[in-house]
Amino acid sequence: MEFKRDLLKKEKKSIFRIVLGILLLVILGMWIINRILDNQIIRPLDWLFFGIIALNGIVHIIEGSGFSIAKLFGNAFVSIDDKLISIKLGIIDKEQNIYWNSIKKIDYNLNKFKIQNIDDVIITLDLSKFDYALKNEIKESIISIAKNKNIQTDN
Repeated sequence: MEFKRDLLKKEKKSIFRIVLGILLLVILGMWIINRILDNQIIRPLDWLFFGIIALNGIVHIIEGSGFSIAKLFGNAFVSIDDKLISIKLGIIDKEQNIYWNSIKKIDYNLNKFKIQNIDDVIITLDLSKFDYALKNEIKESIISIAKNKNIQTDN
């Protein structure tokens, strides 16, 4: 039983967010043009303000189009197959890889898998950040593969 899930959800398209982003960029463009036409000095703080609001507008346009900004910086996933268990909870979290051929015993207690490898080192996979349905799918996948590979499970 193979299980793969991308934890970074794809955003729904939002016309409101796209229009808001475009509106922010248009207002900023008009503001800069107005400052230049009035022969006013554009100070560094003005450029900082301009940059922050422009970035906000761009983010609204991108996410309103259905793309996740977080995916630009990394990924988060759960992947369970007959070779390894691989979990990365967030874009800044470290990926955990556990190969099935190094597993001796698996225990499941209170949203945590405690996996004992051949060297008697215990590795903990914490599932508390996941919703109930995803926890059950992960649990079923791990236990199913463990039984197929004759790995001792206590759950």
